[in-house]
Amino acid sequence: MLYERDYRVLTTNEKSVWEKVEIEYKKAQNGSRLPNKEALIKYYKELPNAVRYHKQLFPNNYLIISELFAKERLNNIHKKILETLDNKSCSERGILNFIKEHKAYQLIASIFDGFRFGHHCAFLFREFELPPNYVADFLLVGAGSGGYEFIFVEFENPYGQIVSREGEFGSIIRKGLKQVRDWDDWIEKNYHLLRLVFEKHIGPNKQLPKEFLELEKSRIHYVVVAGRRSDFRDKTYRLRRKLLKDEDILLLHYDNLLKIELFMHEEILK
Repeated sequence: MLYERDYRVLTTNEKSVWEKVEIEYKKAQNGSRLPNKEALIKYYKELPNAVRYHKQLFPNNYLIISELFAKERLNNIHKKILETLDNKSCSERGILNFIKEHKAYQLIASIFDGFRFGHHCAFLFREFELPPNYVADFLLVGAGSGGYEFIFVEFENPYGQIVSREGEFGSIIRKGLKQVRDWDDWIEKNYHLLRLVFEKHIGPNKQLPKEFLELEKSRIHYVVVAGRRSDFRDKTYRLRRKLLKDEDILLLHYDNLLKIELFMHEEILK
């Protein structure tokens, strides 16, 4: 769960308000198949926030992107995460703890900007199990016009042996790459087992879409985050482009997350 409460369960009052809002919206629609814009705005304005989560496929993992990238929230979190990252003793675990403590989920959600899905709906899972031996730091699930796709994310340390002097991948990046390649091997053989993991999180009266049940490798993507911008050389970027082309593994440094986060913030403000 990403949040303090379980959105799979609603209070009596939330259910009552939801029912009234639905009735009013149907009246405003007056049988029309096309959405009434004013009625839709009123619908979401009056709908209890908990219901917005409850209605989703995975209520406790649902991301409301517009709220994550609200200006005031971004400015506050951005400064704190930058202070954390600039501490040379900062480790992978420290960053993961920061994200959990501050619910800084926009840092992970910003990864969607490197892909062409997630704009219809988005979900985030922390410490997602690939049983029995593997756990992904994060799993992003997003939907676009072509259905659901999946991004498995591995965080490595921001400092250490990131790259060599020549720009070759160092031990920290190689460790992250080995991890996601192991995940890929597991998924090839055991994708059907993920159904059991997803069913732990599914909302009431929901069923898993086919994308969650049948493996289609074009829907599976991987991200490794390691190092800082200052670590990467020209050769590092060449190797990164080749990695993405050949294996669908996107290599990012932590400053990429901050840059993308601010970019998305500016896009939302336009």
